[in-house]
Amino acid sequence: MIIKDLSNSFYPCPKPKVKEKQRKVKEIKKKSSKLAKLERQRDKKIVKYGECEYCHRKFKHLDPHEVFGGSNRERSILNGFVKMLCRECHSNEEILKQLKLETQKEFEKTHTREEFIKIIGKSSLKEE
Repeated sequence: MIIKDLSNSFYPCPKPKVKEKQRKVKEIKKKSSKLAKLERQRDKKIVKYGECEYCHRKFKHLDPHEVFGGSNRERSILNGFVKMLCRECHSNEEILKQLKLETQKEFEKTHTREEFIKIIGKSSLKEE
């Protein structure tokens, strides 16, 4: 037996495409309100022009640099470990390492190394 009418056996036209769900773009994580508030308070106290604290040259624009960044950024702001640097010094890794050592030495003039380790979590200076 030969079947001539095939319209009932399959769908002859292509099926309409189902629109795929559009992927949502991942948003960049915003600063917490606590950190944003700390930065605003920090920015009120500092002047963004003047002399670089490392190379001592005068500039119209200086960047505030938290000496101990990352998870210690808030602690750096609260304890005053913020230096005003020119763009050249701010991007130089050797200078930033030197600032960590100098900042810890300055802190240890009035406090102990154990207090510094409690605040930051580690010491940048080698044991003598």
